[in-house]
Amino acid sequence: MTGQPLYLRGIAYTVGDAVPLADIEEGDPEQVEVFTKLGLHYFRKSPLSLPDLCHRSVGDTLRTGGVDPADIGAVLLATTVNSIHAVGLDYPEVAQILGDYGLVDAKLYGVSLAKCSNLSAALELGSSLLRANDYSEVLVIVGDKCARDRDRFMDSAESILSDGALSFILSQTGGTYELRHLATSSDLSHLTRTFGVLEFVDNSVKNLGRLWRAIPPELPRDQIEKVFCGNYNMLIQRNLMRELGTGRQAFYLDNLRRLGHVFSCDVLINLSDYAASTNVAPATTFACLTVGYFRWGCFVVQKC
Repeated sequence: MTGQPLYLRGIAYTVGDAVPLADIEEGDPEQVEVFTKLGLHYFRKSPLSLPDLCHRSVGDTLRTGGVDPADIGAVLLATTVNSIHAVGLDYPEVAQILGDYGLVDAKLYGVSLAKCSNLSAALELGSSLLRANDYSEVLVIVGDKCARDRDRFMDSAESILSDGALSFILSQTGGTYELRHLATSSDLSHLTRTFGVLEFVDNSVKNLGRLWRAIPPELPRDQIEKVFCGNYNMLIQRNLMRELGTGRQAFYLDNLRRLGHVFSCDVLINLSDYAASTNVAPATTFACLTVGYFRWGCFVVQKC
């Protein structure tokens, strides 16, 4: 990336309790069996509201990120749905979060439309805001919650949806990881076309492959330690491995079985869990891939 270096710090998340797929309310047994065979065994269901999930995550980020709330110039709220009203996260609840953590002077932005690629969209917007203004920190909040269990099976059959929230600071002053590369691609024909499941998956895999091959040569792909993507079923993971030309060992799949798909939160949850389970050396690089309905993203972070 050109310009002032940017960093991620204070990555924190919260998810619901583990529930076996077999216990899903109004679940189709045949669908459950197919998902289980493809590596999905649990989803996460939280008794907390989405505002409470976000509130908890933001508190952890500010406690661990080492940032004065007064230095946070903007807050980016990224939910998968196109309106915060649809997920029970309304303006008074957002105001409560900002007020409780001393963020009342920060500019508030909403990031939507890109579905589960909202994380990449939020990184794009946050990077632009930092470089266009005189503040040094942006707080990013991503989170979602299913209102009904029967809505947890994704229409594209990619995964089972889970409740959770994640937050972090995008910073110009330093952090745990430097954001070395960020790129997205879009295909607006998805707005007007009806895709079958296999066609949608194939198109997504090809778009991610193009973004993967466009990673700059100064970040050699064969030296990237792990690839983090959404917790999609193993059929999709195998197709993506073939497209990227990597072996299974390059992919972090430990959370596929136990977490399900936590909307836009997956890749940074997976990065955090991997880093907590192993000794990550400075200068180690990781690639993160995000999938939305019509937008895909790829970013590379390097351990500081």
